[in-house]
Amino acid sequence: PPDEATPLTSLAHGGQRRSAGDRLLHLYFRQWLVDEGLFLDLRPGRLSYHDRVLYFEPSGLWIRLRPEFREGMLALYRSFYSDDEDAFEAALRQMGMLRPGLSSAAEEELKGLLHDHFGVEQGAQRFSIDAFKESFDRLFEFFIEHDYTLHSDFVFVGFYLITLYLALE
Repeated sequence: PPDEATPLTSLAHGGQRRSAGDRLLHLYFRQWLVDEGLFLDLRPGRLSYHDRVLYFEPSGLWIRLRPEFREGMLALYRSFYSDDEDAFEAALRQMGMLRPGLSSAAEEELKGLLHDHFGVEQGAQRFSIDAFKESFDRLFEFFIEHDYTLHSDFVFVGFYLITLYLALE
């Protein structure tokens, strides 16, 4: 980054903060398109901003997710933001989150939890790590209650999301 770049944590102007946040979200979603892997550490200390450009200095923390999981996440995001409930359900099945034998009530509960999770402060241009954590905790309580075995990809994505929310907050 240029010497004039301001650390993300030091941005004071509301317009700059919103612009940097928009660019960070762009980075977050674009990384899902890269089959070779994604950088997981989006903590604010790795980011700076200058002249409407977000600078990212990645750490060595990256992962290549299983293709079916990464593609399932892409399908999940697309279906959620396009409000396509059938595609949302298909993406959940593709990722193994709506598994055979799960009761209809449990399926509806999970879909509701995920809708709540993805919709946390959506569009508010203000993100809260506490609200995200609360939503994430409810999801994991559901997984424990229903005896899910989650692949490690879920853990890495959880870390990725936490660092995103820390930077957005």
